[in-house]
Amino acid sequence: MEENKDKRVLNIELDDEVKKVSITGLDQDEKVVMKQELNDEDLEQVAGGFWFYKPSCSLIGS
Repeated sequence: MEENKDKRVLNIELDDEVKKVSITGLDQDEKVVMKQELNDEDLEQVAGGFWFYKPSCSLIGS
């Protein structure tokens, strides 16, 4: 099976009151293919403006 390497960019603005974000990726069959949680420390690092943060997503079924 050939793997699709195309990527999409997602930009999100969060209120300062947000302390945790969960991201779940579903494939065309509605199966979970990735899941990532960002806690308050991760969000601070991302929002700092000087960091490029690429979380390591746990791939399910790989």
